[in-house]
Amino acid sequence: MDYKTVFCALLYALWVISVNAQPWNTYIPCNKTTDCLLDFLCCRDAEGNLPWGDGGGLPDDGIIVGGTCWYGPSRPGTVCSEQCGCGDGYTCYRTVTGACCPPTTCWDAAEAAKDKAYWENCFNDPDCFFPPVANPGS
Repeated sequence: MDYKTVFCALLYALWVISVNAQPWNTYIPCNKTTDCLLDFLCCRDAEGNLPWGDGGGLPDDGIIVGGTCWYGPSRPGTVCSEQCGCGDGYTCYRTVTGACCPPTTCWDAAEAAKDKAYWENCFNDPDCFFPPVANPGS
């Protein structure tokens, strides 16, 4: 094996260790996920939500603007996106609500599937009404 290959393998191993150690979770300030520069980092506020409508909500959806770049999935009940998804057993989902444009949040995958099936059936039922604002999937 040549030195270049060994050097590249060493750099890769150090990168993997640093990602797993998550050393930057509190050091890189951001206002949106694109500020984080690396595709596997997501900008989150103190509660773990994505700021500035990254989860599909409106920029003024009440989520605190600004945060830090984090490695890892969104937690249950927090705002998520396609890039900044959820952990195992959860899915990034937006339910039907009585309010406009709620962000996507991490739902239990089974609960999200039930909710989605319910609303797909509801749209075909003229006696079905829209719900109040809630997120029972967290």
